[in-house]
Amino acid sequence: MGARTSAVFLDRDGVINEVVVRDGKPASPRTLDEFRFVDGIMEALERLRVAGYRLFVLSNQPDVARGLLDRSVLDRMTRRIVTALPVERVLTCAHDEKDGCACRKPRPGMLHQVAAAEGVELSRSFMIGDSWKDMQAGRRAGCRTILLRREYNDGVEADHVVASLREAVGLIVGEPGMETPTAAYVASYLEEVREIAAKISQEALTRLVRELAALRSKGGRLFVLGVGGSAGNASHAVNDFRKIAGIEAYAPTDNVSELTAWINDGGWETAYANWLRGSRLGSNDAVLVFSVGGGHAEKKISLNLVEALKYARTIGAKVLGVVGRDGGYTAQVADAYVLIPTVNQATVTPHTEAFQAVVWHLLVSHPDLRSSEMKWESVR
Repeated sequence: MGARTSAVFLDRDGVINEVVVRDGKPASPRTLDEFRFVDGIMEALERLRVAGYRLFVLSNQPDVARGLLDRSVLDRMTRRIVTALPVERVLTCAHDEKDGCACRKPRPGMLHQVAAAEGVELSRSFMIGDSWKDMQAGRRAGCRTILLRREYNDGVEADHVVASLREAVGLIVGEPGMETPTAAYVASYLEEVREIAAKISQEALTRLVRELAALRSKGGRLFVLGVGGSAGNASHAVNDFRKIAGIEAYAPTDNVSELTAWINDGGWETAYANWLRGSRLGSNDAVLVFSVGGGHAEKKISLNLVEALKYARTIGAKVLGVVGRDGGYTAQVADAYVLIPTVNQATVTPHTEAFQAVVWHLLVSHPDLRSSEMKWESVR
């Protein structure tokens, strides 16, 4: 597969075509006579296509499962879209809510299907819709979301809320006076930071403080393990735990010669465990893991962390962690850990690694752990 591309995903009813008012509520058209494109749709989509975005329509059509819409009529509506508009594909979910399928919005199944089949990069793509289901599907898939403001969707959250499809297109292509996609990503990323900070368990943070305070009081040592960017965080954290919190701390990645010797002799998977053995890890000590996934034995991800934690557990050392996703093996065996909540699958790694720094700085500056003043906090 070649380079991955950007796309704009569009809901159908209320975005591509007009909704039908039925019993005082907005509804999907059930006949070809009721199916009418919104004004200016061709021009709007052509601007997106010229700007380099691939176009896909995603639509829930539960009236098929409910017996209220004939499948042949739905197919003719779809043909009308792909014939008249610069759209590559129209995906429809004809299931009812009770069917529990993976494709029905707010689930992101249709977006993932397109991404896998068409080589679309979801984090560089947009979801335009008029309902909370569209926005949640887009958010869960990692897209930036744009809600078309309607009388029936007041209070729905999205990255951007605009009055019209024309305004949404201007936002995406960078029309003068509109926020650019670059600025939209910045705003979305920072909103995710705010959301994560609000969701982190304060109780879990407090447990971690207490475990570290107990470790210091009994003279135990702290061994901080990380891989990739988390290894860099481990080195920085070791400095802070030693200098600010007065905890004797070490990281295996601080001595490349020793670490690579362990790798050379025993392999990467056992390198951290063997380093802990060489460090004479004891029952009074603790291992702190920084990891995006926490290690996973069955999926063979970060097995060096898994083996290190298995060793730590056999000798009674405490296991602590700051991890993302579901916490992986670290969360399964930890005495205390902080889980960085996932709010966007497309930004799990940068947020987890960034919040590792937030968490350890909170720990070392906590009144129960801080034993030395920090330079800039002491300068007046």
